[in-house]
Amino acid sequence: MNRREFFDKTMKLVAGGLILPSMSRRGQAQNWFPAMPSGRLRRLRDLDVLDGKILVVVNLSGGNDGLNTVVPVNDSLYYGARDNIAIAAEDAVLLNSDTGLHPNLAPLESLYTGGRMAIVRGVSYPQPNLSHFRSTDIWFSGSSSNDVVGTGWLARYIEEAFPNFPDELPFAPYGLQQGIAHEIPLKGERGNIGVVVDNPDTFFQLVNQNYTGEWNDELPETRGGEELAYLREVDQATFMYADSISQAADAGVNSLSYPQTTLGVQLEIVARLISGALDTPLYLTAEFGFDTHVNQLGLHANLMSSLGDSVAAFFLDLDNQGLSDRVVLATVSEFGRRVNENGGFGTDHGTAAPLFVMGAGINGGLYGTNPNLAELDTNGNMLMQHDYRSVYSTLLQGHFRASESVSNQVLMGAYEPLDFMDIQTGASPLPTSNRMLRAYPNPVSLSQSGPVLIQFELARASRVEVQVFDVRGRKISAMGGQSYPAGSHRMVWEAKGMPAGMYLARIKTGTWEASEKLLVLP
Repeated sequence: MNRREFFDKTMKLVAGGLILPSMSRRGQAQNWFPAMPSGRLRRLRDLDVLDGKILVVVNLSGGNDGLNTVVPVNDSLYYGARDNIAIAAEDAVLLNSDTGLHPNLAPLESLYTGGRMAIVRGVSYPQPNLSHFRSTDIWFSGSSSNDVVGTGWLARYIEEAFPNFPDELPFAPYGLQQGIAHEIPLKGERGNIGVVVDNPDTFFQLVNQNYTGEWNDELPETRGGEELAYLREVDQATFMYADSISQAADAGVNSLSYPQTTLGVQLEIVARLISGALDTPLYLTAEFGFDTHVNQLGLHANLMSSLGDSVAAFFLDLDNQGLSDRVVLATVSEFGRRVNENGGFGTDHGTAAPLFVMGAGINGGLYGTNPNLAELDTNGNMLMQHDYRSVYSTLLQGHFRASESVSNQVLMGAYEPLDFMDIQTGASPLPTSNRMLRAYPNPVSLSQSGPVLIQFELARASRVEVQVFDVRGRKISAMGGQSYPAGSHRMVWEAKGMPAGMYLARIKTGTWEASEKLLVLP
């Protein structure tokens, strides 16, 4: 292909979310693969960090109506608020005397009765935002309503679990995203950790069209040579990941037919890739249409059919192939709906709603209570019972076995795990390498926040020094200067009284050094 075609194809793939090294790493282009030594490429299942675990996230885009999904069958206030769209008690799939599922979720009943499905009720976050775009950003980033965070909680976890990314790369992408082109979920601080692709065959054909193979011309020792090397590394990475996805799709099978809905097709692909041994731990899928302002009864029924039939087929497929013991699936939606139906026989944007978590290691059952429809907020919306980040914390600590400190780091705060998964307790295993964790909070606001925690892990006892420099390179703070045992540690830096601006925190031992930028806001 010519230079213009190569640039065009490269930028399209970048926009699509292809895993790339940080733009600041262009000078190291020649050291990236496939020319890199094979020892720097790792199969994820060879690493103890993830233990082969897989998380599938199903985004119910538009704001799913929780009251018609998990139905309070004995609540007269529910039926009084929804003369036309309520789910009749006799139609619901009863879970107990007070609670039922939408009738079209009947295919999930066996997962529930088998103890593999948890229903977490009243999930939201403080001061919920009722904008589709903003609330979706919040859920994908794992942030608070007042914080604008441009990275995804899953991507941040991968960067915590694999601190050598992107210097050390897996054979397959860490994440695969279908159905939604949102940039946040797989975006980390060190680059994108996965790819956005609907069909593996289409992706493979796209990147392999007119591929000419390896280059044998020498790079000029100029800035232009560095830029060309960077583009070459992007191109080579593109072909490698397309090839790994395509090979897994070819090797994998589906043991049954899936509903040919948006979600059904996506989960069919996910199951086939898992069957084909693709070493990808994170899959994001989506079903659209949950913004049911008008004519909700029929529209929502179709969506519930897609969700129930598709997820049931997915787990039966994995069960048939002996693959379900590693997989957990969780639903998310940017918000719920209002209690009262509107004049268009639909519902408007609301707040708290239930979500489902299904799969291996789940302590099935109902978590939380049916919402108290007599006690609403000032806007007439249901109150939160569980912060959505407690669900994320449970998945991190219960499914991926992340430590509490890593979970807190990823979620930018401490959120108590829920009981739908067992959390390992006791002493955490010692780190296998030295690493600097993200400072918290960062950025720090002088008017709102307290001190900054500078955090690090040591694989063995070492003398540690922590220094903070301003943008001119002047040392303004020094801490440590003594020996610390192996394990996790934190030091407190008081930003109070410092001018607003950028600072650099540096940690040093005798043989190791790491640094992080700190942003101080007025």
